[in-house]
Amino acid sequence: MADDVKSRYAKLMRVASLISESGERGCSIYEIMKAIGARNRSSAFNVIDTLESMGFSLYTDKSSDNPRMTVYKIDPDSATSWKRRIISDVLSSDDVRFLNFIFETVSSNTPLMKISGKDFLKRMGRIISPDTSKESFSPQMRESGSYYDIGPEYFQTLLLLLEAAEKRIRCHIQYESRNSETTVEYDIYPLKVIAIEGSVYAFILNAYGDFQLLALQRIKRITKGMKTEYPMPKESLEEREADPFPFYQTEEKTTVQVRIDGYQAWYEIQKAWPSGVSFSENDDGSYTFTITTRSIYGLLKWILSMGDSATIISPESVKNRMQKMLEDMLSLY
Repeated sequence: MADDVKSRYAKLMRVASLISESGERGCSIYEIMKAIGARNRSSAFNVIDTLESMGFSLYTDKSSDNPRMTVYKIDPDSATSWKRRIISDVLSSDDVRFLNFIFETVSSNTPLMKISGKDFLKRMGRIISPDTSKESFSPQMRESGSYYDIGPEYFQTLLLLLEAAEKRIRCHIQYESRNSETTVEYDIYPLKVIAIEGSVYAFILNAYGDFQLLALQRIKRITKGMKTEYPMPKESLEEREADPFPFYQTEEKTTVQVRIDGYQAWYEIQKAWPSGVSFSENDDGSYTFTITTRSIYGLLKWILSMGDSATIISPESVKNRMQKMLEDMLSLY
């Protein structure tokens, strides 16, 4: 797109947003002139005419602040319909699900992204048509350091899993088991797609109602089945999601207290922790985290990642497991 065309299109979008967001107040011709940097009203009128020719159904009214001034308005339904037509030319349903996956992945580290991401997706959901036939983009996903790299074929697997999780569709997979070095075939019921430590996993139910975590890159083939009722889980999904380490759960529920130094704690309290975590500030600026989990393995990995900034306060059984882990590590060196 040539620069002059881009500039003109940007002006149109700027004015469309200005009028849409003005609501009942409306938008004067002078505000439109300021938005596009116009020196005369004719330029602003040209933009309005172009928007109307594109289906942006404007109407004029008297300003509530100044009855002598005419303002431009658009009713919310017409604005939503127009945005849907424009954006659906750019984004497909797969693209929207991929955006949702990105926001959810980032939001796991900071409440700010969780809040702003939800707001963004809520607004996107109001204006994007659910049924589009546009071809999806297929970027190659990569993290800095190049230790994690997947090609377009895995991206299509990701899109299929995201769709299946959203619509509750049973899938059939060929999965390469690392433990047995064999490929197995079975039906899965996708619940969520998540990113853990640089890799992407499908969190699924199997036909027996067991939760499983499958590595995306070990899914060698996947096909969609029918939208169907999912098996009854053997355990509560809500309880699992309340656990800060929901994907390593192999043990009895334990409540652990961890003291984290103030400097490191500042990073930790920014995270969007689930209901199984609470924390309180100590007099010296450190924080005490109280964590209820069924994954001591996941907990210890998290504590180790903070080095000497974190100390287990209780219970003794978890302190002993950490001591044993450190002794085993030391013996290797």
